[in-house]
Amino acid sequence: MNAETGIKVLKCDVSVGGQNNTIYPTLIIDKDEIVLVDAGYPGQLDVIESEMHKYGLSAKQITKVIITHQDIDHIGCAKEISNMGARIYAHEIETPYIQGEKTPVKLAKMESIANSLPPDRMGFYNMMKNTFPKLYVHVDEQLKDKQVLPFCGGIVVYHTPGHTPGHIALWHKESKTLIAGDAANISDGKLVNPNPMQSDNAEQSAASLERIKSLGAKMIICYHSGLMTL
Repeated sequence: MNAETGIKVLKCDVSVGGQNNTIYPTLIIDKDEIVLVDAGYPGQLDVIESEMHKYGLSAKQITKVIITHQDIDHIGCAKEISNMGARIYAHEIETPYIQGEKTPVKLAKMESIANSLPPDRMGFYNMMKNTFPKLYVHVDEQLKDKQVLPFCGGIVVYHTPGHTPGHIALWHKESKTLIAGDAANISDGKLVNPNPMQSDNAEQSAASLERIKSLGAKMIICYHSGLMTL
């Protein structure tokens, strides 16, 4: 390993559908493992790898990918990285969606109202419908709430449903860092719920945010708003 051990937040500026966006996948590194938490948008592995190069690393060195949930901007490059030899981890509830055995929640909702979608949303729906099948990837290990992963100093899995049914957050024991995925956002220096329009269950989202706040993290990483130090 060429990089120092610990947590590395990757600031990935991406262009999706003509719009610029920033996401924050995370690396957790020890002497034996390079773990990527969430795999970005489809076709944007070069952006993740460019950020990894800053630490003297390449995507081929990733040993594990932990996917916080099924959305397209989180599973995007997982299949490519899996094909390089990395093992894929996800919560047991999310697994059938990530493997293509169930239709992803947001795609299923659009399918249910496809006949009434306006033209701009229809284009997005067709993109999702055509893209998802290319991204489905086998999950090597299905995770459970409070499971402790015995690498990188110990990573505790917390089931944080709401945004999707099997969403997880990850607690890195050594650094007291909480990787929140899309279970939280940072706004005006505070942790807030994700956009209700993008959540499967608003009540569960609120409960999951309270769970995250109760863990006593020194740092919290949110996928769409970056790093917050407490």
